[in-house]
Amino acid sequence: MRGKTIVPGIAVLFALTACSSTTPPSAGAPQPAQNAPVSSAVNAEKPAVHQETQQDKDVQQSFHAELTIQDQGLGLLALENTGKDPVTIQGWPALQFLAADNSPLKVPTQNVDIPGAGPSITLRPGTNAFAGVKWETGDKASTDTFVATTLKLTPPHGTSATVVDVIGTDGKKVGYPEFDVTSVKVGTLQPSTQGVLVF
Repeated sequence: MRGKTIVPGIAVLFALTACSSTTPPSAGAPQPAQNAPVSSAVNAEKPAVHQETQQDKDVQQSFHAELTIQDQGLGLLALENTGKDPVTIQGWPALQFLAADNSPLKVPTQNVDIPGAGPSITLRPGTNAFAGVKWETGDKASTDTFVATTLKLTPPHGTSATVVDVIGTDGKKVGYPEFDVTSVKVGTLQPSTQGVLVF
């Protein structure tokens, strides 16, 4: 097993129920799209090199991210611009998994073109971009399974990560999530939820 386990009895596998009574996700939290075409093409290329500007540095701390559990092994990621100015993003968010001691875990992560190529998105303050996340679950006793308790996200071209709030199927924030995964796929950021969960 890689990474440290958390206290027994704490949430298992993305903890589908909330362990705290914090408030539900912000207004406008997306619901999964039901009927949308999807391309399963895998994009193994890295995003184009980007010269960081002062604007990039200024907006790093102006995002909020939530991963809403839809089903076992599937989540809807929402990235909100909480700053005062519009921000343009394109591509994939970078996800980082941390063990209970906050050490980084090298979870195999693949960027895929689902539901298609990522368009250039200008996020106005208070608006969101969405991406699907699919993971393969594993046995905590296996050396191929990574056990993480924290998920962080870095926006495309960004240099600073933000902790992702995990929202259970009951609509409440999960107090102590646990990620027992062997691999992860991340779809492209899109301006709506249509098709982002069709892996």
